[in-house]
Amino acid sequence: MKKKVLLFTLAGFFLLGTTSCSNDDSSNPTDIEKEKEVPNTLKDEFFNIDGATFKEGGIPSGEKNSVKHIRINKYVINGGKTIMTITSTDQLDAILVALKGHDGFYDFKLKNEALTRNNEFTYEIIVDLSQKLSLENFELAIAGRLMDGTMTETQYVDLQLVAAGTGELQISLSWDLEDDVDLHLVNKEGQRVYYGNKSIADAEGIRIAELDIDSNPGCSIDEIKNENIYFNDLKTDGVYYIYVDLYRKCESQRIGSKYIVNVMYNGSSVRLSDHMMGKFDDSYQGSGNTPSQHVLIGAFSIIDGQFSSIVEAESTRSIVPFNLNEKLVYKK
Repeated sequence: MKKKVLLFTLAGFFLLGTTSCSNDDSSNPTDIEKEKEVPNTLKDEFFNIDGATFKEGGIPSGEKNSVKHIRINKYVINGGKTIMTITSTDQLDAILVALKGHDGFYDFKLKNEALTRNNEFTYEIIVDLSQKLSLENFELAIAGRLMDGTMTETQYVDLQLVAAGTGELQISLSWDLEDDVDLHLVNKEGQRVYYGNKSIADAEGIRIAELDIDSNPGCSIDEIKNENIYFNDLKTDGVYYIYVDLYRKCESQRIGSKYIVNVMYNGSSVRLSDHMMGKFDDSYQGSGNTPSQHVLIGAFSIIDGQFSSIVEAESTRSIVPFNLNEKLVYKK
């Protein structure tokens, strides 16, 4: 949180060789406002909202009933991200988010909004879950601040943790609708981690990477809407590609799912490309695991135990040289 501190500076009048000063005249036009940073007590153990200001105390709730809908995946994983979509009848200046029962909250200044056909405003916030998160069940408190400073009522959403493996490197996927969306990790040799082959190993049979969460398989809805792949260690060199695939549209027949991918290395989130968050086209019904329709999220290498992102888009665009079609024989 940034705490406002007022510093007052007054012009001095020199009379008879002495200086007279005052620090309680708040009407001086040369007053300067400074903001003091406050330790974020939510980030390390619970969650963070990138770009938000952390403040002490509780959310200053009001009585305005503007926020009509909050959509967020009720299941979250440690080390993952999730998309929160908020719909309001009034334009909002900021959204405030807190962990119920914990001091402090995030004040997220809004920059963009979308106007729906019902003349309502929609906003999106990305919630970053800590790898240390261990609360099995918890509530987020959410309120909006209107453009004139008026506060909305505080609303609460229940979230449930699905424990995920983290290791030295963690790759996770979250989406917002009840569809069958899959996370794929492919190395340059054509080995693939996905629902049909949940781990890969080195030449000595030592496991390199593992898929430990697979959700909504074959449209058997479990509502988790998260998938997770992790490396216990980075002892095996390799080049890897991350893909997301809408295997099949299940219950959401009108609109396409929004998804977000997170890569955690050494406890920090790594941005591999501009494609780590997206939305499937409303008319797209799914690929049925057709490799040419998988969405390439990004690529990275592991060399001598060190992780490095690969930014050359052209080198990661084609999957033909790796003969991946031969690997995709598993049927849901």
